[in-house]
Amino acid sequence: MYERLRPPGLPVAAEDLLREARLGDLAGDARPYLFMNFVESADGRATREGSSRELGSEADLEMLLALRTIADAVLVGPGTIRVEGYGRLVGNPQRRERRIAAGQVADPPLVLFSRSFDVPWEAAVFDASEQPVLIYTAVYGEAPDVPAPVEVVTLDPYSSAAALADLRRRGVRALLSEGGPTLFRGLLDQGLVDELFLTLSPELVGGEERRVIGGPPLGAPVALGLQWTLQAGDELFLRYRIGPAS
Repeated sequence: MYERLRPPGLPVAAEDLLREARLGDLAGDARPYLFMNFVESADGRATREGSSRELGSEADLEMLLALRTIADAVLVGPGTIRVEGYGRLVGNPQRRERRIAAGQVADPPLVLFSRSFDVPWEAAVFDASEQPVLIYTAVYGEAPDVPAPVEVVTLDPYSSAAALADLRRRGVRALLSEGGPTLFRGLLDQGLVDELFLTLSPELVGGEERRVIGGPPLGAPVALGLQWTLQAGDELFLRYRIGPAS
């Protein structure tokens, strides 16, 4: 359970709060409503010992799984799959049942943007026979013989906007992206991100660990509008709109 700090209220389950937000209803006709999810340390590092898993707690994992449960699809970059592994996105049968009850498919597709078709086929997600995978690329290629049902979509010309438009035509309204930083930067530069869910882990990491956004400094700061602040133990869970609060 989470204690509401803004707006105040009684403890609430993450999935209930996210269902209440009805993110899919915010999608336009051109593309899905895209929300990023990251965890970072108090000194702004998105990984510890090379992985975001080292930063997150049980409460952070619960938020991640709740976001996956309410999403129509989950977008990740090839680098994140290499580092984090991945498997079946919604492994819990009760969560899948709740998705079906909400009018969603039991297993949200995992979406991969890979312009060069550089796909980590050794990742565990491709061994999950129940997990659909949708790959957008600029290079014609075919998936190897893996248990997971994989569809490859070649875009000419290739762009993230074109891939998002195709997802919207497929009925995807609420699209969760779990990064990584390079993907986030590219989507942000193109104005394709609507919200950021950010878990603030109560620890200092230091060193050369990655940050939430990759690449050089932004040309100008991107304003964020705070939608809610939740607390679980010493951890804070922030939901921001990309752009000032209305």
